[in-house]
Amino acid sequence: MKYFVSLPVLRVFQSPCSNFILNVALQLTLSSGKICTSAVFSNSSLNLTLPDASRISKADYSCKSKKKKLEAPWRILFFGTDEFSVKSLHLLSAKYQTHTLISKLEVVSSEKGKHSPVIKFAKDEKLVLHHWPVDPDIIKDNYDIGIVVSFGHLIPSKIIDAFPLGMINVHGSILPRWRGAAPIVHAILSGDHETGISIIRIRPKHFDRGEIVRQYRCPISPHDTAGELHTRLAEVGGQLLLECVRDMPRCVLNAPAQPEEGATYAKKIDASYSLIDWNNMSSVQVYNLHRALGHVYPLLTQWNGVKVKLHNITLDTSHQCRREQSMNNADQLNSDVGKQSTQHLSSALSFLSGAQSTTPTKRTAVETERTSGEPGLVTFDKENKVIRIKCIDGKSVLCSQITVSGKKKMSAVDFSNGFICKVKNEKERRFVNLDKQFMSVEKS
Repeated sequence: MKYFVSLPVLRVFQSPCSNFILNVALQLTLSSGKICTSAVFSNSSLNLTLPDASRISKADYSCKSKKKKLEAPWRILFFGTDEFSVKSLHLLSAKYQTHTLISKLEVVSSEKGKHSPVIKFAKDEKLVLHHWPVDPDIIKDNYDIGIVVSFGHLIPSKIIDAFPLGMINVHGSILPRWRGAAPIVHAILSGDHETGISIIRIRPKHFDRGEIVRQYRCPISPHDTAGELHTRLAEVGGQLLLECVRDMPRCVLNAPAQPEEGATYAKKIDASYSLIDWNNMSSVQVYNLHRALGHVYPLLTQWNGVKVKLHNITLDTSHQCRREQSMNNADQLNSDVGKQSTQHLSSALSFLSGAQSTTPTKRTAVETERTSGEPGLVTFDKENKVIRIKCIDGKSVLCSQITVSGKKKMSAVDFSNGFICKVKNEKERRFVNLDKQFMSVEKS
């Protein structure tokens, strides 16, 4: 079925003839193939004969004389700065060399990061490099899509709109949880058991709120550090991005809206986050703080008015071993009770009476060891060569390396000999909270 359409037009050509006919071949690019139709200008009307309109959608056609059809190989402008960005850029660059999926790959980075990993990689691979901010005019008709990975700048709508397919972003969390600058750190700080990668469309004026193009979930182990998780997610993000590029434009154009339910915000991290609050933090919270920040900011505390950094922090699991041993002893004791009650029925009552008085004594001793001492109390473990620091939950964290302000990093043995032993009163051998006003911003 065909349709005849008459559209009013303005003056198209100057001509001495009062009436003329101009035959124009319009080529419509359809997903099913190329279909030519005729167009006739006559006086003030443009007459078109079109194929069945039901076969045409917004994403299906373009004017070949002006625009490239939205199909592979793609022309990509990549925005990034750091090591997380480089992993994605590396995979895109490798695919670009084949010219099968990507026909053009150029890079945008910030001038503030002249020695950034992305700038170095772009120069090494001889990729065209643009410095932020970029002019929208250089984007229009030159690229199909913008790809953003750990860029750190809010991109204005005039840049986003300059790309026919808009822009997509690789984000290190399962959105809407942990929108913002530091999703990996906050996931570990909060003790999350799972995180992942979200690839989303970029929307103007807001970070991390666009439609979800792809998501991939990853577990977080109890001992993962932010650095380790960062490396793992960078790899996953690059692979997921390449999968999206293979599936364009469908995956971008059909991306569902991001839900608002469950949204949390991951604020940018600075050194103030590394302060230990001994009065409120459990042993697991202190350990999670170290896992999240220790690769950048060592945890900060205070010893007799002097600032101290704690390195290589682990959880003290010895109380678990003692509890298990205690329960094993109790089970063995109950077994012995059963055996002896069978053999000596006449003395069973007196034996059980003795057993009942013995078992609680052992359990109480273990419980007392766990809960005794003020938060921040420090003892030296000679056998394991670590310092043991009591937390508010009665459990402890262990630390093997310490830096006292003004001195080099030292072992727990040296800290014990030089500082712990010099405090005569054992109850005063404590770390206390460091006041923020005495803290200078330092990185490890």
